[in-house]
Amino acid sequence: MESFRTYLSRRVRLGGAAALLGGLVHLCSGVPTERSVEGLAGLLAVRVGAAVDPATIAWEPSKGELGDWFLGRGVLFLAAAAPDQPRDVFRARIQVTREGQPMHIRALRNLSHSPAGDEVALQVRGDRAVFATTAYGVIQAVTVLELDGTRVQDRPGPIVQRWLAAVSNFQRTASFAGFGRADVVFDAPVSRATLAFDVPDLRIGIEGDGRDLAYQTEQRRLTSGDGADPYGARLIVRRAEGRPPLLWAVDIFRAELGPVPVGWLESVVFGVRDLVKRNAYSLLLSAPTDRLRGQGDTPSPPTDKEAGWPPPALPTMWQRPEPGEGVWEPVTYAFLAQPTTRSKTERSAYFYRTFIRPDPKRPYSRLMLIAMDTRRLELRMQAGYEDPEPLTGPMGTGQLPANPEVLERVVATFNGAFKTDHGEYGMMVDRRVLLPPIEGAATVVVDERGGVGFGSWPATTDIPPDLVSFRQNLDPLVADDVVNPSGRRVWGWQLLGSTITTQRSALCLTTAGHILYAFGEELDGATLAQGLKQAGCSYAVHLDMNPGHCGFVFTDILDLASRRYELRKASAAMEIPADKFVSSSAKDFFYVLLRDSKPTAIEGVQWNPDPGDQPDLPSVPAIYSGTSTVGGLEVKLTSFAPDRFSWRLRAGEREPQAPDRAPMKLTLSAAERDRALAAIGCGHATRDSDLGIRFHSLPSIPLRSDAATLVVSPAGQVQVIPPISQLELDPGDEAVQLPLLADEGELLDRGREPGAMRTRGALCVTEMGSVLVALVTHDSAAPAVAALLRAGCRRVVELDRGSQHAPFVHRRGTSKPPVGRYPVTTLYALSRPMAPLAYRWQPSGLRPATRPSTPDAPGEQAP
Repeated sequence: MESFRTYLSRRVRLGGAAALLGGLVHLCSGVPTERSVEGLAGLLAVRVGAAVDPATIAWEPSKGELGDWFLGRGVLFLAAAAPDQPRDVFRARIQVTREGQPMHIRALRNLSHSPAGDEVALQVRGDRAVFATTAYGVIQAVTVLELDGTRVQDRPGPIVQRWLAAVSNFQRTASFAGFGRADVVFDAPVSRATLAFDVPDLRIGIEGDGRDLAYQTEQRRLTSGDGADPYGARLIVRRAEGRPPLLWAVDIFRAELGPVPVGWLESVVFGVRDLVKRNAYSLLLSAPTDRLRGQGDTPSPPTDKEAGWPPPALPTMWQRPEPGEGVWEPVTYAFLAQPTTRSKTERSAYFYRTFIRPDPKRPYSRLMLIAMDTRRLELRMQAGYEDPEPLTGPMGTGQLPANPEVLERVVATFNGAFKTDHGEYGMMVDRRVLLPPIEGAATVVVDERGGVGFGSWPATTDIPPDLVSFRQNLDPLVADDVVNPSGRRVWGWQLLGSTITTQRSALCLTTAGHILYAFGEELDGATLAQGLKQAGCSYAVHLDMNPGHCGFVFTDILDLASRRYELRKASAAMEIPADKFVSSSAKDFFYVLLRDSKPTAIEGVQWNPDPGDQPDLPSVPAIYSGTSTVGGLEVKLTSFAPDRFSWRLRAGEREPQAPDRAPMKLTLSAAERDRALAAIGCGHATRDSDLGIRFHSLPSIPLRSDAATLVVSPAGQVQVIPPISQLELDPGDEAVQLPLLADEGELLDRGREPGAMRTRGALCVTEMGSVLVALVTHDSAAPAVAALLRAGCRRVVELDRGSQHAPFVHRRGTSKPPVGRYPVTTLYALSRPMAPLAYRWQPSGLRPATRPSTPDAPGEQAP
């Protein structure tokens, strides 16, 4: 035994000596490069395979002679495929001799991965680094890296999760400790800035508007230059969250081995599981409800575009449907938030749920559907803190907005789409582009009106100016009622073929203008598409897939900071944690809010639902009122939401009427009177004012070229046209002329004219289509005009055709309801049913992106 121990001991010592010798040979194997910044840039350029500007190279603090020799000293630099191409931030660990001679590149990592964004103004000060990212004509963000490692409070709690995070850190940064990271993201566009980095403080000088920012890196505190809360910018601190070990392992293996081997293994596993389940069900579990209808006997899906809410029952391909199959049931959890204004007659829920069985080969396969009433609900989206991996700047937050006014309206969260590695499908969040759009990709958009559009991206990367957010994934499952119009066969990169069944999810637009979320456990892409067509979808987008990635959670947030919330998964089969999208999500997700119908916020104005009756769907008020203080005077404001009213114009009895002129419309019909919710008085013309008015396609009083014209279309839409020499109106347009008080956002002389102290009124139509009325008692209309200009109006007319009658807003449900006939000309607001705010998106008005000016290092100015 002793001789064996001696033998083993000698072999161990010999093996150790050999390993040490091998290590020394490896350490010394580097070829010394030229001892200059240019020489180092050449060494890095060869390794990166891209152009490296020597001026951008910045060394990290030294680890000492031994550390720099054995482990390598860190260096940050910018590199691009060509000198005129966008740059990325790279980190390398360089073996350095005692004399500072670069020998060998130990590790190399791309820290920014933003091929569509340009990283600029890289600076390193001690253990802090800063750079900015520009794209699409603006500065996307300024990033601060803490090179001494992730802070303790930013690491996952459990020890196993910390080990996993350390491996991920090394994969991303070549350091097991990783980097701390904070991003200053600009919500208000910034095109020029300077960076002054005097550790521990960073000052961001935003040129043009004086709203400088200060970031204290130790306290992680962002303020304006004078210490107040920042305007148009927010701080996002990156924190590592724990992940399920299996999902972590799949991502690590996919990153190291590539997607093909992992995809092949997944396809084998899912394929075997599906084969076993189908055979077992056929032999042991089949039931009478599994018999198909005869060919041609399956009812058609609902196609009525005027179908109301709740949705109509869905057809089935089976002779005997299962209990509840295709029948919509309301989701009425007590914890779900309710609208602040709710009518006793408005009893339907804003979520409904059902299921169908769309697979004739798998009777056990269910497709769960959740319908969302887009009249009462808004859809928004958020990027994860790891994915999508942006091509244009920092990652997303992975979190819901911290704004309490938003959080109290959250009623659901659900999964987003594929990882960036699986197609680089586009995403923009709150006008910040993370991934540029891909031509032809199925797209969900959210516009600035709060509407949700579904469509395929056109042949351009330009982004329509009215879009706030968008998310893309694959080709459409359904488009214009056609299943799989592109003929795609592979619905998911990691699952090679459409025959593989797994958990899948989708989002679609119904013919009635509502949104459905779909989830199924045993589905391939083709069956999912057929099921959505059966559910009445006119356009459908494939979302994420596979267990652990798909899920819909009904949500009520009580206190996000203390993690107090009520959560309920829509199906027990969903394997995601219930709080996945509420706490912090590595991947992108959608969230659903109760719709906020309040008008655009105005400083100093508290909007409240106006007393009196509201139009159809009272839980989403359309008439609001508030008070604005202008020069010490109180101006009463009334706002009428767009697309909620049919407007009518009726002439006053006192309008001068010539016998040879076209007759005027003086009264509302009985049906119109029943729908009239408001009447707005405009006065009447006099011999001196002689302002025009028109009905029946002919003027009753000739229209003048020096007055503004309020036009009401046959469809009931209203607009204000400025003075024009040749005014052309469409047949059926009704028109009344009013004095112009402001144009292009500027108060005109007529708006300043003083006169007698009396009630004065002004009206405007905003770019969004809202009608705003302002009333004030003063010797001029200037305070009313000022209040409307604050509200974003560009063109304002006076509610006085010359008679100096007191303007008014009469409201049904109050002591002064509208009447069908007035002495003065009157604009009526008639109630109309609220249309769903989801639509088939057909992009128009695209604008090209421009290259931004870039932030500069101290002492330099952008040209």
